Amino acid sequence: MPDLFTAKVESIAPMAEDQFFLLIDVPKEIWKEHRQPSQYIEISVPGHKPWRGTIANRTGQEFFEILVKDKGGRSHTIASLQPNDLIRISKPMGAGFPIHAHRNFNIILACSGVAICSMRPVIQEILLARGEWGRVSVFYGERTDLHIAFRQEQERWREAYIDVYLSASRPSEGIYWKGHVGYVQDYLMEIRPEIRNSVAFLAGHDEMIQGFSDVLLRMGMPMNMIILNT
Repeated sequence: MPDLFTAKVESIAPMAEDQFFLLIDVPKEIWKEHRQPSQYIEISVPGHKPWRGTIANRTGQEFFEILVKDKGGRSHTIASLQPNDLIRISKPMGAGFPIHAHRNFNIILACSGVAICSMRPVIQEILLARGEWGRVSVFYGERTDLHIAFRQEQERWREAYIDVYLSASRPSEGIYWKGHVGYVQDYLMEIRPEIRNSVAFLAGHDEMIQGFSDVLLRMGMPMNMIILNT
């Protein structure tokens, strides 16, 4: 079990259906260890087993932002935190996504559900120096329109010439949906972004990752250019 450090919840607010966005004030020895976008931490609340969440903001910031989907159990405990609550967190863990090792590449980002929090810090890093990357495509799938997170930020992404492709797998369960119906891998087959000189970063449930990877391979992307958030 990793060492845990005391941190404080600064704020928590609804983000989308069953999703809550936490801002956590973290000690310097913790945020200084945040070296790669899309690393994760463990959050511990007394009386509960640790919950793992991806850091949803870029590196070099004196706070962590976390998106949690309330599915009951431990996630409900995290989603029920209040401002000024003290929690225990680990240092950032995992490899994250090596975006800076792929300057001058086209970037394909694909995620499903709350895994959009793995893509947001990558996009934030790209926005700091947009001209250092080629075409950037974001494929983001959710259950319904109501579950899509970071709506307002997506407008800024588009203004920076980042293509955002949204899919809803069960739109009839939400509000009226005008966009693509199905899964992100289906949308990839329709859009067919440039594969040459491209790298893909994938995060989400296993079926989505496998399906998206299979399509990329059929389109000619080398296996070593498909990178998972591990």
